[in-house]
Formats: sequence, C-alpha cells, structure tokens
Amino acid sequence: MLTAGLLRRIEGVCFVLDAASLYGLAGCREALRGHAGRVVLTPHAGEMAGLLGVPQAAVQADPLGAARQAAADLQVVVVMKGGRTFIVTPQGRAWSCDRGNVGLATSGSGDTLAGMIGGLLARGAVPAEAAIWGVFLHGEAGAKLARRVGRVGFLARELSGEIPHIMATFD
Repeated sequence: MLTAGLLRRIEGVCFVLDAASLYGLAGCREALRGHAGRVVLTPHAGEMAGLLGVPQAAVQADPLGAARQAAADLQVVVVMKGGRTFIVTPQGRAWSCDRGNVGLATSGSGDTLAGMIGGLLARGAVPAEAAIWGVFLHGEAGAKLARRVGRVGFLARELSGEIPHIMATFD
C-alpha cells in the first residue's frame, strides 16, 4: 500500500494525511507509530469509522470521543471534521471550532484544509498549532465567502484566496 510505503521512507518531518490515505492506516499502524507527534490526520466521520473499525453512526454520536481514541491510539493530532470540528492531540488535549458553514461541505474543501495545515507545518508550526490555525482559517475563509457569495455558492478553490486577507488582520 502506498501510505505504508511512504510512512516507512519519510523521516523527521511533520505532515498531513487526508482522504484516501486514511483508509489504509488501519493496516499500517506500526509504520505510523514511528512518526509519533509529527502527523496530522483530517478525517470526516466515514474515514474515522474506517480508522477505528466502528460504524459511522458511532463516530457521529461522539465525534470528540472518536477523535480522542484515534489520537491516543495512533499518536497523532486529529482534526475530526464536521459541523463542529474537533482538534485533539495524542495526550487528549482538545479544541473545537464551529466557525464553518454548509458551504465548506463542498467537494475539495477538505483538501484545501489539509493544504492549509500542510502549509503551516512547512512554515515551522508544530502539528497541534498548525491544525488549530488551519481549522480556524478554513472556517473564517468559508464565513467570508458565505457573506459575499452565499452559503452554497462558492467553490473550494476560492477558500485559499481568502487566507492572506484573514492573516493580515493579525499583524
């Protein structure tokens, strides 16, 4: 499997795993453990259900609990995406963000979030900080677009264009 092969070859860097790469993690937990504390996973409920080997309904009933279990078991930071997104460290520390909207459920939006987190990691942020800031920026970008375009009228590719303007407000 591609994910397991990459995990065995990557050393000493922080990175994000999203989408299809999450489905194979259940079978390569040992390879993932060699990266403890350096990985961010960004699953939605279906992907989390596959990671934990539980029904999706169980994840939807307790997304924070599912995120805590995955973070502890895999020693990763988990961004459990949903109407309220939870960010959880391997030690169980948790944050939540409800700044998103239905427009962020559009195809490609999760990829954009993973890219934001990856970009923050590349700039030197530690995984938990990158995840928290990425989720916040993603939600804020969605909120700005919803006000300007409509809650379901924007595309995922438009999100990244909002980030520089949002970050400039923190100067």
